[in-house]
Amino acid sequence: MSALTLSLRADQGALVIEALAELPFKTVFDLIGRLNRQANAAADADAAHAYSVSLPDLQLIVGALRLLPYHRVHLLMDALEQQVAGMGEA
Repeated sequence: MSALTLSLRADQGALVIEALAELPFKTVFDLIGRLNRQANAAADADAAHAYSVSLPDLQLIVGALRLLPYHRVHLLMDALEQQVAGMGEA
């Protein structure tokens, strides 16, 4: 399965983790662990960081974000949509 690369700032990554934490643990524990390891490996906590995820991971992330209030996630959802659209063009 090919990996997708998402660019997220620390605040966006925290929102993704918060959204995933609302889902059943056995569904998300592996993904949360992988995202945390990638975040901890980032050299600059203030800059955007590249996260490698699979398509099922991305689907789980988007599904979790959709469960949070719109006013909290709409900017992140827009950014993810633009990144995914850019992947299709590449």
